Amino acid sequence: MLRSLLAWIVLMTGWWSMDAAPAVTGYLPHYRANLIDTLPVEKLTDIIFFSIAPKQDGSLDTKNVRPEVLRKLTARAHAKKVRVHICVGGWGLSAGFAPMTANAKARTSFVQQLTAFVRKHNLQGADIDWEHPKTAAEIANYQSLLIELKRAFVPHRLWLTVAAAGWGKHLKRETFPFIDRIHVMAYDQGTPHAPFAGAVKDLRYWETQGAPKAKLLLGLPFYGRNAQNNARTYGELMAQFKPTADTDSAGGFHFNGAATIHRKTQHAVRGGYGGVMIWELGQDTTGKASLLDAVRAALHQ
Repeated sequence: MLRSLLAWIVLMTGWWSMDAAPAVTGYLPHYRANLIDTLPVEKLTDIIFFSIAPKQDGSLDTKNVRPEVLRKLTARAHAKKVRVHICVGGWGLSAGFAPMTANAKARTSFVQQLTAFVRKHNLQGADIDWEHPKTAAEIANYQSLLIELKRAFVPHRLWLTVAAAGWGKHLKRETFPFIDRIHVMAYDQGTPHAPFAGAVKDLRYWETQGAPKAKLLLGLPFYGRNAQNNARTYGELMAQFKPTADTDSAGGFHFNGAATIHRKTQHAVRGGYGGVMIWELGQDTTGKASLLDAVRAALHQ
């Protein structure tokens, strides 16, 4: 049964299938919906719309997702052959995972409802962002959820991706074949919160856990933090302090400037990883200082 499912996964092709080129995946939160008309979708391979939440009974909390917004986003993205996924969970939106996954009936309902939601809105997959499974039972239930989701997704050629911290133990070696990509959240690590060495360490950590390099995407922060853990977008920091491209701190905030983003992207590509992930697209600045343009420059060098 397992080998049969894995064979199906390999056979799923088309322009929705795994790219040979590195991925540039950007999260777009629902509160950035006003950016959809001007979003540079042509600079991305994937967009993850954030976020819906799981409920204890397996149903979906979709109050932050308006159908007309998804229609606009998918129309713009698909015109440029860019995939669109929905994110389930995230920081502050993960409380429903533990009770839902612990109940086989609720888990089945969740799989059915999420599959139907993705298909109804013409999306290419779902990103599971449980922050974070803690106990052995929660970790085991998480594996069951991911495997059951992929089994439901395969006949419809849908992607299953996950977000994971650089220190987690909640993904198991036997589950990796059922996951298309792992978005490594290589940030919020202290002060500074996203150094280059930390990115290298986080990618290497997941390799040692058995994750295939091609499935690992390096998370890039488009925001900064200060010692008090307050956050500011890169766009806000640029507007106030105008740091140069090779600067990673200003006004007490530490962030990734264009040079560091370029360096991290090159490391991901030259190291044979799957590409990069961005949190989040609405935090960038415009013009020559754009971090997304730094990503693109690194890819085309």
